[in-house]
Amino acid sequence: MSKQKVLAIVGPTCTGKTALSIKVAKELGGEIICADSRNIYKYFDIGSAKPTLDERQGVPHHLIDVAEPSENFTAAQFRELGTRAIEEISARENLPIVCGGTGFYTRALLEGLSIPAVPPQDDLRKNLASEADEKGNEFIYEKLSQLDPETAIRLNANDRFRVIRALEVCITTGKRFSELAGSRELPYETMWIGLTVTDRSKLRSLIEKRLAEQMELGMLDEVKMLLSKYGRSQKIMNTVNYRDLTAYLAGEQSLESALEGAITHNYQLARRQMMWFKSNPEIHWFYTDETPREKIAEEILGRVRKFWKPSS
Repeated sequence: MSKQKVLAIVGPTCTGKTALSIKVAKELGGEIICADSRNIYKYFDIGSAKPTLDERQGVPHHLIDVAEPSENFTAAQFRELGTRAIEEISARENLPIVCGGTGFYTRALLEGLSIPAVPPQDDLRKNLASEADEKGNEFIYEKLSQLDPETAIRLNANDRFRVIRALEVCITTGKRFSELAGSRELPYETMWIGLTVTDRSKLRSLIEKRLAEQMELGMLDEVKMLLSKYGRSQKIMNTVNYRDLTAYLAGEQSLESALEGAITHNYQLARRQMMWFKSNPEIHWFYTDETPREKIAEEILGRVRKFWKPSS
């Protein structure tokens, strides 16, 4: 049997992935599976650049708002729900479009990446979290760097949950997380499209522009609401925009400094995203600072029309 066909639109933040995925879905009859580690959580809306209700109008979106901020949603859960979504979309003879910047999610779903089947070790997690509270996130991150440098380089030291999870797997199994996260047979026939820029200064400008728009839309009030409901949780403190504005609201820095920090952290996020995607030679890259986005969209639509045709 031939494999199900899937379109993947990936790349760093602020490069136009959402707009492109919606255009393709509307033109060709597609449904979008969001591959974003914060879009899955309820209430992380403006600050995570979640597709708005207006943007989603007329295009089914999947894996948005599927978890509470108090939950720890894993890549294994994403793969399970994403696999189910692809099967259901294909059964409707629509095109599954996986769109997002979380490389670990797209790899788990589309590249046959195995997720280590190690159950949660509650006592170990608590001990590692206590060490991080006492000595800082860098302390446990350094532990991971010693045990599994390949995984460490792909994580942010402040992403405590994922650092602890990788340490949990290393310590429990005696093997590197990166070693256990091997590959299986590719589950789908995937067309990979990547959006990025050649000039990094232009990416920073795009980040600055989006941040200004997010502030106008009420991102500060969104952060206040999340803090009132959940406090300074790991979800908030590990998420760009939210952690910087939290520091401002706590009186720890000025609004100007918080916004500058958010710009820097978004730029660092974009660089980490590119590290994930550069390892995939199947991605065909388009550069949005060299070619108008309308022209890019038309070329991609032409490619997808040759790749996928509904059976009806």
